[in-house]
Amino acid sequence: MIKLASRTKSSIALTVTVLLLVVQAGFAYAQASEPGTKSQATQTVTLPAEEVPLFNLFTEVKEFIKNYHTKAVTDEQLYQGAIKGMLEAISDPYSQYMTEEELDNLSSSIEGEYVGIGVTIELINGDITVVSTFRNSPAEEAGVRPGDIIIGAGGIDLRGKTHVDASNILRGPEGTEVTVNLKRPATGETLTLRIVRARITPPALALEDLGDGIYRIQISQFTSATGREFGPIMGFLRMRQIRGLILDLRNNPGGLLDDCVEVAEELVPKGPIVELRRKDLKQVLENEKDTVPVPVVVLVNKGTASAAEILAGAIKDRGVGILVGEPTFGKACIQTVVPLGDNMGGIRLTIADYYTPSGKSISGTGLQPDIFVKPEVLKAPDRVNYKRPLKMGMVGLDVLALQEGLEFLGYDVGEPDGIFGPRTERACANFCKDHGLPYNGAMTEREVDALYFATLDKVKNAPDVVLEKGIEVLRNRLTTGNW
Repeated sequence: MIKLASRTKSSIALTVTVLLLVVQAGFAYAQASEPGTKSQATQTVTLPAEEVPLFNLFTEVKEFIKNYHTKAVTDEQLYQGAIKGMLEAISDPYSQYMTEEELDNLSSSIEGEYVGIGVTIELINGDITVVSTFRNSPAEEAGVRPGDIIIGAGGIDLRGKTHVDASNILRGPEGTEVTVNLKRPATGETLTLRIVRARITPPALALEDLGDGIYRIQISQFTSATGREFGPIMGFLRMRQIRGLILDLRNNPGGLLDDCVEVAEELVPKGPIVELRRKDLKQVLENEKDTVPVPVVVLVNKGTASAAEILAGAIKDRGVGILVGEPTFGKACIQTVVPLGDNMGGIRLTIADYYTPSGKSISGTGLQPDIFVKPEVLKAPDRVNYKRPLKMGMVGLDVLALQEGLEFLGYDVGEPDGIFGPRTERACANFCKDHGLPYNGAMTEREVDALYFATLDKVKNAPDVVLEKGIEVLRNRLTTGNW
């Protein structure tokens, strides 16, 4: 999601309070109180003549519900429902009504801290889809990937629900566990993961010196701190004689448009960054600074979305750099968030589509990388369901899981068959020796846990082939002058 901020300010007033209104032929007036009754505050509202029948119908339905439904219903409930219905009527997956709690959660995630599992999700074609996972988050460590579809969480079936429903379940007290049911379209798998919630504080920026005047900057999300921090960092790097930049936007779901533009101003020359369009209106956001660009390689994947795609598209179209990795998500629209006040929550509304500086729309297709690199994805084997010490002669699924873990780490167990034989024992002894653990003829819970965490470490520390390719391409550009 992109929250439109000060650069394209648009004051939106959404406060209309009507107690009892009689409207005829486009003329609105407040109805007088019955004799002997206490007068209520009223407000006169003028409507276009063609809206009068619809407004009358809405008022009649509202009063009918209040008078005849079996349960007590408040005006606030009905107006909230009406607002929600208006947003649903436009069939835009990125526009929605939010309760006060949902609005607070959204604000917290945009500003950078909340308690959950560390995913960004959207409702795509009716499915609650993972757009990105935050680095080192519980979700990433559990194996959740961009593109996964959340079909259930916390024992609740989420099919047919919204991503807001899912978010409310995935968040919760720090240290508590939530069971997440996933469908992985890429493989056809259905997965059930148990994930412990943690405090998620995505770093605005991460800087790494790769040597020879090459630096890597990772932006995990465009929060209110991103633009503020990026300029000084680039100023520091220019003082250090930066020659080239690896800009890592993988699994960046977007964020604040203003901060995205501030980053772009440090990377592209004077001129267009992005074009915003709404109906017949167009607005081009430009860099007005005399920026001297450095060569940039942008790392992207299917978790690169929204504001991150704006930045990547500007760098590509303005000839500053190239994209390496996988096609991006393809979310080419901008939302603004409008609080409604008085504990009425707020709305998130798509107010513009965006186009890259060359006039290209990437809606639904994403940005195509100049160099396609598919990451090597390692999947850790299932954890041993420990119920007993495992030793020679035992047979069972727990032995099979033990063998698969040892094999994943490169130890020779032969063909995993669930039978604890001599080769499995040698593998266990070698694993314990390599990890400074005693082996006394059995794999106890301590050794089994060590095996599990060793498999996770291997997955976490797998070679980053996309980054390696990006560095190779950038070094070649600095040596030959060609991409």
